[in-house]
Amino acid sequence: MKKLGWYVMSIVPLITMLVIQIIVATVMMFGWMITAGFDTGMELYTENSVVLLVWLHVWSLLITGLWYYLYVVRRQKRAGIPFAGKFTGKSFGFTVMLAFGAQLLVGLLLTIWQLAAPDMIEAYNQMMEEAGIAELSVLSVIATVILAPVGEEIIFRGLTIEYLKKAGAGFWVINVIQALFFGIAHMNLVQGTYAFLLGLACGYVVLRYQSLLAGIAVHFVFNAYGTFATPVLELIFGSEPSWAAVIISNAVSVILGVGLFTAGLKLIGRDLEAKSGNAAE
Repeated sequence: MKKLGWYVMSIVPLITMLVIQIIVATVMMFGWMITAGFDTGMELYTENSVVLLVWLHVWSLLITGLWYYLYVVRRQKRAGIPFAGKFTGKSFGFTVMLAFGAQLLVGLLLTIWQLAAPDMIEAYNQMMEEAGIAELSVLSVIATVILAPVGEEIIFRGLTIEYLKKAGAGFWVINVIQALFFGIAHMNLVQGTYAFLLGLACGYVVLRYQSLLAGIAVHFVFNAYGTFATPVLELIFGSEPSWAAVIISNAVSVILGVGLFTAGLKLIGRDLEAKSGNAAE
């Protein structure tokens, strides 16, 4: 019964994040309506979606960050467990490789998905544009590259994983459940699917390195690549590249994606083996 309670607790961080988002969005919407009138307020609400996104991340980070500090970090300090765990500067390089590989493979997945279900991808792209994420700006970078990797890692690879550990779940049970919650949090099938895959990668490195910093590193690089790579690729190939350019870029993505992801996993494994060997000595 106690184990069941910890499993139930593992979903509470996700629910908390969703409740925070609803409250913040509602408060901001009514705030604009009260100060500018109903019609103008609704226009401000829809036209400033990226501002709303930043505040959603800020409040979520403040509340769940305090929760994580009180529940996890203080307990680790008392037990003498280092916050960085086995994660070092050298480890960061390996997680970068893993994140780059994951981003390239996810890009390929979305390309295949677009060919199979173009309407679904079109709806996803429109949603991203309305949220202000598709357009490169200071606020979109703050939201997706800085706030999201920290705040979402605290919720899913921090709190959720800790509660699943308390439940006595095994490595892959923990990893799949937290990644599933992470996918659900994005509230749409396309983003939720690749968020689930990203969650598996982040959860893997957090559990292996015993440090939330490893997940933040993967998440940061993944989001940064997704944010900055598209404008760069459009400059190189244009907004409507030729079929030859598409085929070549996809072939390169497969080769680099598989290579970097596999190399990242192998180097992470060797890194941890070396650390274990040094600790044994």
